[in-house]
Amino acid sequence: MTIEGIIGGLIALGIGLLFAFYGFRLFIILLPIWGFFAGFVIGAGAITTLFGEQFLATITSWAAGLIVGIIFAALSYLYYWFAVIFLGAALGYMAGEGLMRLLGIGDGFFTFVVALVAAIAFALAFVFLRVPKYLVLVATAFSGAFAAIVGVAMLLGQVPYTALSRGIIGALTVTQNNLSWIWALGGLALGVAALLYQMRTSTSDEIQYSEYRNPGM
Repeated sequence: MTIEGIIGGLIALGIGLLFAFYGFRLFIILLPIWGFFAGFVIGAGAITTLFGEQFLATITSWAAGLIVGIIFAALSYLYYWFAVIFLGAALGYMAGEGLMRLLGIGDGFFTFVVALVAAIAFALAFVFLRVPKYLVLVATAFSGAFAAIVGVAMLLGQVPYTALSRGIIGALTVTQNNLSWIWALGGLALGVAALLYQMRTSTSDEIQYSEYRNPGM
């Protein structure tokens, strides 16, 4: 367990729980925060995957993570349809990369391409389905749940912070004692609980497009 792991674990746990249980009701506030967190992990992780560098071991990976995170956070707040596309793309990227790693396929360009294709597919689905309420509920509940589970694993010393280069779900594939599937099932269980909670507490809530400076379309 390292100081980086403790700080990273606390951040992932805090943001994950907020997004999982209050992602829909506080969509406008929490999405930019999630945008920065997910963008940082994706940006730094992409540099690690493409150039074979250790996660956050170089200025390049830090710079990529910060730049992508800031851009995603700003655009998620300012533009409604970017927020929609980003939410779908982030969930798809996490799912695609996580699935590849859970199947035992490690680092490499192929894993990155599969994750990117999944991100595009999810983003298009969110656009064509016009992001109905329950689609947002599912996306926020499960994205936040897996981030929270990774945070717990990092705090317990089961996952090193460098595992975030594999993505939020993929990080669970390097847990100690080969308990990857147990942690993954924990993420699914927490996601279901968060989804049920959000459904119960947001029966009369809707996303207000007017809260964005540019709701678009």
